[in-house]
Parts: sequence; structure tokens; C-alpha cells
Amino acid sequence: MGHSAAFPLRIQSVPLRFQEQCVRAMPLEQPLRKEPVAFDQLMEGLLIHAMKDRLDGDARRKLMAMGVDVDRPLLSAYPLMTLLGTLKLCAEVRFPDLPRDEARYQLGIKALEGFGATSMGKALFGMARMWGARRMLNHMTRVLQTGVNHAKARSRELPGGDMEVTVEVMPEYHAAIGPVPGLDGQFVRGIIAQLVEVCGTRVPVILVTPTDPSGHSFTYRVPLSQAPAGTTGPVVLARVR
Repeated sequence: MGHSAAFPLRIQSVPLRFQEQCVRAMPLEQPLRKEPVAFDQLMEGLLIHAMKDRLDGDARRKLMAMGVDVDRPLLSAYPLMTLLGTLKLCAEVRFPDLPRDEARYQLGIKALEGFGATSMGKALFGMARMWGARRMLNHMTRVLQTGVNHAKARSRELPGGDMEVTVEVMPEYHAAIGPVPGLDGQFVRGIIAQLVEVCGTRVPVILVTPTDPSGHSFTYRVPLSQAPAGTTGPVVLARVR
């Protein structure tokens, strides 16, 4: 009994500093890593609508090797690397004679056109026509997250009426993405240009010289001050050809 009574006293006599060192040495539970993905709405707009009848047997085999089977219902989500590989392939097939950056830009335009044929795209386009370009650009994060889960945007009005839009990978996805670019800057430029046109305004979208070597952030200038008078109404888009 004497020894049992003394045991708790010896435990309590352990120096506080040593207790703190033991706590710091204990392994912490690691949170689940957030994985970046592209949603089926984006892949449908790109592959089923924008690339309709342009994917031959060789292109389909390459897509299959990346985990994309266009002959079956699309998955609900695809890894970022699959999206980046799909963009590269589609740009080369759709615009073989254009320089790389221009091909990616044009693919972004066609992808958003194609997205407009999806159920979610129809709802987004209706909102865009009702809101107009300036308000829609202030909700660019909502637009991006209909297609991917790892990007956000912030917009601000510049002196004179132009808009600046910065699109970036959310910090919680940096670890999963690593050194791979999390965004295709020219593809996103095409999406912004076509979105502004859906809103009723046709202006050139300028990709500001990137300062982020990781490819996790891109800034665009949208010169709304240059929009011709009377172009604030809805634009009727031609069917993707």
C-alpha cells in the first residue's frame, strides 16, 4: 500500500519542462491533403462540345491513357494532371497551325462556348447576360469553381474603368500540386474573354506578364473602358463548330 500511494507522487514530480518536451515530440495527426480536380461540367464542355467530331482514334487512345474515356459517361471529377494533359492534347488537335499560347487561348474560348451547352453552363450564361461584364468579373471565383475546385479569383476596378482580375491556386492545394503549374494562363484568358462576350462586351483580355514562376497565379487586364457604346446587351453566341 505504501508503494502504491507513493507512485502518483513520483509521476507528479516530473519536471514541467520535460513534460512539454514529450508533448512536442508526439507525432501530430496529419490532415488529409486536398487534391485539385476538374469537374465533369468543364470536361463535358471541352471534350463533348468544343471538340465534337475532332477526336480521332489516336486522340481517343491518348485520352484513354490519361484516364478519360469519351465513349462512356464522364466521371464526376478528374485529377489536375489529367486536365492539363487533356488541354495540351485538345489544343494541338483543335488548332494545329497556331502557336502554343494562341492555341491554348482559343481553346479556352471554345471550352467556355461548349460549357454553355451544359445544364450548369446555361444557368451561368443566363446570370452573365443579366449581370453584365463588370459584375460578373467580380464573381469570377464562382465561375472558376464550376469547373475546378482549386482556383479562386479577385477583381478590382482600375482608374478609368478597366478591370483587373487575378486568378490563383488556393494555398491549401499548393502542397498537392507541387512544382506543376496549377493553371493554364492562356486557357484561362480565353475563358475570361468569352465570358465577357457572353455578358455583352467584346474587348481584348490581356495577360499581364506573369511574376509567379510556379504558375499558381495569373493577372489579367480587361479594358472595359474601351468597350464600344451600346455593347452592354446580350450577345447571341454561334454554335460551336
